[in-house]
Amino acid sequence: MMFKLMVALKISVVNGDLTSDDVMLFLKVEKDCPFSKWMNEKVWLNAIQLTRHGFGPGQNPLFRDLTDLLQRNDIGWRKWFDESEPENCPVPEYEDRICVLRNLGPFIRLALVRSLREDRVGIACAQFIDQQLGSKFTAPITDTIFEVYQESGARKPVLYLLSAGTDPTNMIDELAKRKKKFPTDKVSMGEGQEKVAREKNNAAFISGGWLVLQNCHLGIDYMNEVEETLMKTPEIHQDYRLWITCEITSRFPIGLLHLCIKVTQEPPAGLKASLHRTYTTMVTQETLDKVDHEKWRALLYAISFLHSIVQERRKFGPIGWCVPYEFNNSDLDASLLFLEKHLSSTIMVGTPLSWNTIQYMVAEVQYGGRITDDLDRELFITYAARWLCDEMFKASFAFNSYNSDYQYKIPEGLDMNVYRDHIETIPPVESPLIFGLHPNADITYRLKEASEMLTTIIETQPKDTNASVGKSMDEQVKDQCSDHLEKMPPDLVEEVFRAQIHRKDGLKGSNERGFKAPLNIFLFQELQRLQHIIGIVRMSLENLIMAIEGTVVMTVDLLEDSNCVFDGRVPKRWTHDASGAEISWLLPTLGGWCTGLTDRYTQLIWWLEHGRKDWKSFWMTGFTNAQGFLTGIRQEVTRQHKNQNWALDDVVTHTEVLPLEFADRAHPPEEGQNIHGLFIEGARWNRLDGRLEESEAKKLQMNMPVIYITAVEVKSKGNANAGQSYPPLNAAVYKYPRRNDRYLIFRLFLRSGDHHPHHWKLRGVCLVAQTD
Repeated sequence: MMFKLMVALKISVVNGDLTSDDVMLFLKVEKDCPFSKWMNEKVWLNAIQLTRHGFGPGQNPLFRDLTDLLQRNDIGWRKWFDESEPENCPVPEYEDRICVLRNLGPFIRLALVRSLREDRVGIACAQFIDQQLGSKFTAPITDTIFEVYQESGARKPVLYLLSAGTDPTNMIDELAKRKKKFPTDKVSMGEGQEKVAREKNNAAFISGGWLVLQNCHLGIDYMNEVEETLMKTPEIHQDYRLWITCEITSRFPIGLLHLCIKVTQEPPAGLKASLHRTYTTMVTQETLDKVDHEKWRALLYAISFLHSIVQERRKFGPIGWCVPYEFNNSDLDASLLFLEKHLSSTIMVGTPLSWNTIQYMVAEVQYGGRITDDLDRELFITYAARWLCDEMFKASFAFNSYNSDYQYKIPEGLDMNVYRDHIETIPPVESPLIFGLHPNADITYRLKEASEMLTTIIETQPKDTNASVGKSMDEQVKDQCSDHLEKMPPDLVEEVFRAQIHRKDGLKGSNERGFKAPLNIFLFQELQRLQHIIGIVRMSLENLIMAIEGTVVMTVDLLEDSNCVFDGRVPKRWTHDASGAEISWLLPTLGGWCTGLTDRYTQLIWWLEHGRKDWKSFWMTGFTNAQGFLTGIRQEVTRQHKNQNWALDDVVTHTEVLPLEFADRAHPPEEGQNIHGLFIEGARWNRLDGRLEESEAKKLQMNMPVIYITAVEVKSKGNANAGQSYPPLNAAVYKYPRRNDRYLIFRLFLRSGDHHPHHWKLRGVCLVAQTD
């Protein structure tokens, strides 16, 4: 899709229908201020950018009055905005004008959808390609292995470029049986396998056999030899075929690449396609009849369903899995093998199924062996606990616990056709609810897909503009650098703020001052880090301006910075040091990053100059080392309780989400600190009742109230869900939406409300300090 879109846009530019500025308008976004209840700040700023842009060589300012119309026809635009398929609906105020512009119209509609409904960009791009290039470019590819074989030849090998979850070996074997070439010779490349591959290849040359070379990215040296052999061997049996599987690598010989038929296989998309593949390639009639136990076939289907669910959940990004694990058929094979042995042993001994054993072996051993993140492990255990239990054998059991037109049940039967017919009844497009996710997760998935596509296309765009149309790239970059320099906060002088901290008060009710107070040390370290970043950014911008003016040499690093500024991205040198370690915060847009720099400076300077006595709540996102802030709080509270003989090793962080009436405290707390600036994903927080509830439609993240953080002794830690029906959810707080242990700040208990914590774990509920 990405490649086709790039081709379609390039054709339109070469034809003179679009300009490079039109394309950049589609690719870039702005971000900053809110507009109304139904339109967020990002969409509003995109709308403003549309009003400033003229489309095509004639610079048609079609949307110059867009912001006025949005405010005047709020109901009409909101209706279009809330449509499930806005790309197919008439655009308020503009539909007739868009239809009249035959060449520009499709792109204008695409640009509008991209600006106001980014989650529909993928579908809108497919429609644009369809209109510009033809429907055959958007139709699904249906080339079978037989068609690939017909195109191949003795000197024309077939190269399969491997992707996650795909393996063409079974298809090759099926074709070989039909062509009387089975069994085929197979060599899995690796150290020492070149000799084996060479012998089998030479034999196949003479006999006309088929050879499958697997994982050839591990045998690149032999691939060079294969190229030479195919080119120079005078006589080759016409029935000879070479099949190569290889991961994408730049070391693959170009000559052999040109000789080969290149084939890519994406894993089947969707729950139905994944189950269909399992019950056509892995589960056979022999598998169904393998164990003489009345529960074998139901368990077989349940494990296969679980396998498809955990594979498909990856598409939802971090809200699906913190780490996108490459679960594959070997995990399913191992689970089924264990299940077969476990059932066989229960038949022999006459004991019932041990669900604890089954759940542990599947969730923590077979699949869990790949899992590296604690939250992901808890998620998989939750799936196993809900689906691998006695309930699954009841007639009322369904994998979906919500009301739906389709119930995902376990089919009953002895014949394979029963299972395949049942799989055919599954909806081709599944709801996120079957994964345990909120319907909003579908928007998350589409936004992730659109963002990755647009980012990749931006990186491929030429970094120059037509001088007759506007400023050159260098002029634009220079202007942006000058603008950012003007907005930069002043330098922080270490001697000055060190002296200020020496005079600062420390703990409440304590004589400790200056650097004896833990949070004062934390403040000093944060100021040091911020000044280091300010120095890097200021030097980078100044050097970039001088390089454009010709005063200094334009180095490779400066050229990379220039491209980033032009694209609106944050230069890597501002966020990571030479070793690749993170030194600042990560944001996708340059404007948002620079705003964050100013906000962080403002918070630290206020703390430095006014102290904590009037500071009601700290902006958690503004700290480079948020974990250090929590450690400082634990140290201070422990010292405040030294009369009770508290030890730092015996205390843990304790949190409370403040009720509405305490959110605006007149004074900071006597112990601990209040924090704000966190967002909740996967659910929303009921501020009145103080508990978790389902997310609102199309609201992916919502603000959390002020949270009180202190420290308590482990033995005195109370129940965070006292008086509630279900135990609390132990939710993670991450620095960024990209959830992994590296960005985990701390964990806190949230009241579960009307649902068991399992429900919220499957929803992917967590708190994040940043929404981008």
